[in-house]
Amino acid sequence: MTFREFRQLVASDIERFAEHTGMKLSFKKKVSIFFMPSIQAIFTYRLGRYLYLRGWRLIPRILFTLNIMVWGTDIPPMTRIGRGLYMPHTVGVTIFAVLGDRCTCYAQAAIGGGSGSETDVGAGPGLPVLGDGVLIGARAMIVGPVRVGSGSLVGANAFVTFDVPENSTVISQPAKIL
Repeated sequence: MTFREFRQLVASDIERFAEHTGMKLSFKKKVSIFFMPSIQAIFTYRLGRYLYLRGWRLIPRILFTLNIMVWGTDIPPMTRIGRGLYMPHTVGVTIFAVLGDRCTCYAQAAIGGGSGSETDVGAGPGLPVLGDGVLIGARAMIVGPVRVGSGSLVGANAFVTFDVPENSTVISQPAKIL
């Protein structure tokens, strides 16, 4: 990843935040948005990811720990997240997977391993892959080597351990596709 790509990713996150809040983007508004906790948490992850891909190991680890301590967001630098992540509430969000562009993660969403499976669907052994435009509701969990198709919605409190087709809605515990 180049520094220019890093800047473009951060700009896409700020633009997505402005889009959701209905703000017109001026320089002053961009600066204001940059200091929102959710953008700070995403920026800290993106900076750690940039340094991690450049071969650094200690500073990305420090930034990862800072993200947990300050914003309550658990996103290790090995995680791959596309452009325009929107995360309005940072506390309790855990992401250890591959996310496509324009994904949304609400409070206390957990996306990652924990199934004990060694199956790899593209994110690493036991980790999920989410397509573009996926919305993960508050306290939803996506666990194990599963794929969630683009445009899908995972409702609040849903517990997903199976593949979800594109443009689907998943609700409830145990999760089911509507």
